[in-house]
Amino acid sequence: MNFLIALLAIILLEAYSELGFVQRDNWLRRWKKSLSALGLGRQRVLGLAVFVAVPVILLQLLLVSLAQHHLGFVSFFLELLILLYALGRGNMDAQIALFTSDLKSDELQAAFHNVGVVDTSYREGRLETAEGIKEQIFAALPYRMFERTFVVVFWFFFFGAPAALAYRLLALHGDLKLDASLDGSLDSSLKSSLHSSDDERLDSRRESRAVKWLWLMEWLPARLLSLTLGLVGNFSQAAGATRRLLFSRSIGTSTFLREAVFGALDQSQASDALTPQLTSDVVSLLGRAMTTWLVIIAVLVILA
Repeated sequence: MNFLIALLAIILLEAYSELGFVQRDNWLRRWKKSLSALGLGRQRVLGLAVFVAVPVILLQLLLVSLAQHHLGFVSFFLELLILLYALGRGNMDAQIALFTSDLKSDELQAAFHNVGVVDTSYREGRLETAEGIKEQIFAALPYRMFERTFVVVFWFFFFGAPAALAYRLLALHGDLKLDASLDGSLDSSLKSSLHSSDDERLDSRRESRAVKWLWLMEWLPARLLSLTLGLVGNFSQAAGATRRLLFSRSIGTSTFLREAVFGALDQSQASDALTPQLTSDVVSLLGRAMTTWLVIIAVLVILA
């Protein structure tokens, strides 16, 4: 049933491009504020654990209760709604078109802003130069597509709606949109990130417990996706990049996927090759990889 729910969710996502009618995070903002009011906001590990665990546990208890009362039909739609909620935010097609337009006009800072609005991978890496900005734009695109669907569907298929919800809660915990004190301040954070050192950014990222847990949940799906990218692209180059970085603990998921995409597309340098056409190639490559995994999951379901 998980495969059917996942397939239906992907169809709805493709049909509507964005799922704002389901993905309302006001309750999560209130939940985060409540934890801060209780003093848990200052306790990073405990506060984060409660922030994620309580909604996930409540969902699991509800699903168990529905199963005990033989309400499979209700459970089906509840899990579908949870999966739709756990998918990535925003209209991906519109976002890609927006920063592709920026690239055509060489508006790098605008492109960086437009990617940064929907993705936090810009916190990694080198941003002092135009080449650094281009590299992060390129890294943000495959990561954005990965966290939007692939990793969510992966955890949902193997562990159900609670696992998919746990991933999205971790992702949203560090989202600037959930921090009221940072609303409307992305431009200022962009400027500060452009002038801060690599060590300061990486230290800040390491200090984020949510990012560490998120990295752990992304580790296996990202490696599996990189192998699939090789199957639908340049296998030897993609496999080489994957093998070199497979067990690296010092790079983020976006950097890992960027290298895998470089290999699959047989691109040597993002800064030299970053064009609207390359953007289209990345989208097409990841789309083929996602389709491949849907076929693999369908085969597993048939064999089971």
